[in-house]
Amino acid sequence: MSIAERRREIFNTAKYERHPIEWEEKLHNPKGEIEYHLRIMFPVFDEGGELQMVIGYGLNITDRILAEQALKTSRDTFANAFDYSGIGMALISPEGRWLDVNNVLCDMIGYPKDELLQLTLQHITYPDDLHNDHTLVKKLLTRQISTYNIEKRYVSKKKKIILVSLTVSVVWNNDDSARFVIAQVVDITKRKELENELQRKNAEMEATRINLINKITQLEDLSHIIAHNLRGPAANIKMLSRGLSAKYKGDSSESENSISDLFTQEEALELIEESSSALMSSLATLMEITKIILDKEIPYNDCTVTELVNDITTQLYSTIFEKHAQIILNLEVNNVSYPKAYLENILYNFISNSLKYCRPDVPPEITISTQTKNGKVQVIVKDNGLGIDLGRYADRIFKLNAVFHQGYDSKGVGLYITKTQVESLGGKIEVRSKVNEGTEFIVTL
Repeated sequence: MSIAERRREIFNTAKYERHPIEWEEKLHNPKGEIEYHLRIMFPVFDEGGELQMVIGYGLNITDRILAEQALKTSRDTFANAFDYSGIGMALISPEGRWLDVNNVLCDMIGYPKDELLQLTLQHITYPDDLHNDHTLVKKLLTRQISTYNIEKRYVSKKKKIILVSLTVSVVWNNDDSARFVIAQVVDITKRKELENELQRKNAEMEATRINLINKITQLEDLSHIIAHNLRGPAANIKMLSRGLSAKYKGDSSESENSISDLFTQEEALELIEESSSALMSSLATLMEITKIILDKEIPYNDCTVTELVNDITTQLYSTIFEKHAQIILNLEVNNVSYPKAYLENILYNFISNSLKYCRPDVPPEITISTQTKNGKVQVIVKDNGLGIDLGRYADRIFKLNAVFHQGYDSKGVGLYITKTQVESLGGKIEVRSKVNEGTEFIVTL
């Protein structure tokens, strides 16, 4: 009855106000379903202005109303998701202009909304990342892909770099042209900092583990070296001292006189002095090695490889000039963080050995290279000298007192100390060599 009463009111309004009236009615059809109808009452008057009739007609607009409601729900849902999202969101024109941004993105970048909308996307993108997603945007706008996600850097109003995870998609018009781009932005700066810190800590732990293993191995080697290198000179000194003592005391025992009869007093004293010098030299070497193994506080420096090589070639200038040697630099990495004293010693040992063990009548050619492999810096020194018979000496290359070429005044200390320095800081050293073709040392710092 309320519908009938309303229709009567509208009929009278159309009649007395003399114009059509339309309205919507919400009805139940015979199936009990809700329908929406558009109703119109159209008054018709004769030439004298008297009402002849009122034409009433209607149209079922249920589908339209439901579509509008669905559209409103969709718009409200998108608006709420956009405005109240926990991540940064933006609507961007296909040309790259901001159309709308939410508060999270404004807070993230540090710009007020009205100020940010005056800028383009390029204004807040880190310069090196401007072209990172250029190709992906092209694929997106040509429907080759439906979305993409990348990591890139933005620059805040305070010039702070912000690392973000950017997800991009497109809303299309009915004619298949791009209406706008939706950008979803997540600040991952802190997460990345934590990941990087974790990687650094893991690397430090791995370096510490390797360093500890190396130190244990080196200390075991050191104990064998001490037993080997000091026993001989000490035994000689003891034997000669007892012989001289027996001779001085006039002891005629066979065990003592057999020694004293072999040498004159002057010869015995000379041998004692030589043995003492050898003993002291071995002790000095062992002390240096022990210091390298146990030194935990050695400072790192910002080293420039070219400067170190120039200093070394200056020290070895006369030998380089005399042998017509050529030093070639092939540096992918020139600046290295490493203890300068160690790096200089490593380069000096390799270069001086290349000069010492060159082939007769063949000018030495020494190539010093640096490169990055698996995130670590490698220093490579290659020569064209005598080379080393690895088939014969492979297991002795870096042993103390190991000598591979006779007649060169070699003590076999340099390579051992070099290996000790490298491994004490968690690095490793490798060698490649062929007899009469040259040697290549690869140091991974």
